[in-house]
Amino acid sequence: MTKKSKIIRLSVLSAGIILCIILTCFFVIPLANSLSEESGREAIRSKVDDWGIMAYLIFLLAQMGHVVLAFIPGEPFEILGGILFGGFWGLVLCEIGIFLAGIIVYFLVKKFGKPLVNAFVPKEKFEKFKFLQDEKKLELLVFIVFLVPGTPKDLLTYITALTDIKPVRFFTLSTLARIPSVVTSTMLGATLSRGNWGMSVIIFIITAALGLTGIFFNSYIENKNKKSNENKEKRLSEKVRKRG
Repeated sequence: MTKKSKIIRLSVLSAGIILCIILTCFFVIPLANSLSEESGREAIRSKVDDWGIMAYLIFLLAQMGHVVLAFIPGEPFEILGGILFGGFWGLVLCEIGIFLAGIIVYFLVKKFGKPLVNAFVPKEKFEKFKFLQDEKKLELLVFIVFLVPGTPKDLLTYITALTDIKPVRFFTLSTLARIPSVVTSTMLGATLSRGNWGMSVIIFIITAALGLTGIFFNSYIENKNKKSNENKEKRLSEKVRKRG
């Protein structure tokens, strides 16, 4: 990693940690306490109504921010969207935020190149998703990796931006493919906001099951990619040996 990439990563990481601490102390903990009682849930809905359009704009900026920072988990924001705005509008706002953040990341990567990506994406992630360099299947592969639960979608935004995929195609595919995972999170938030703990537990279990499925699928991709690279190296070594 270059010195420039290290500086960018350290700056972003520090900003992200500070942001997480502030959000946890002044927002997440009070919100969790409020959700435990009907009066608290009603107060949350009242505040959202009082803030009007500003509530939507602030949430949208927060959703965009976590995608751009990449290493901040997106699920808490999606659940929050469901809590504040309901399952449907929470989904809509999350998807708009993902779309706009994808545009920002894409053009930042095109401008600053690999040093910027190195600041966010560990080397092993590049190796794991090296198959995205297959130009013939690129769009299909992009849709699949963004669709599968458990993949590091925000990091993949940076990785994919380094490929030759057309911007509009990338924005559309990556945004649409993320709908299923966002839906489960916003639905979970919506049921929490209504105090429907039984349904919340069911949705959580379904989400966890999908996440585990995604983890196994990721492991399958990683092993397959590793074997493919090993076979290529083996064939190359044999060719060199025969020529020698």
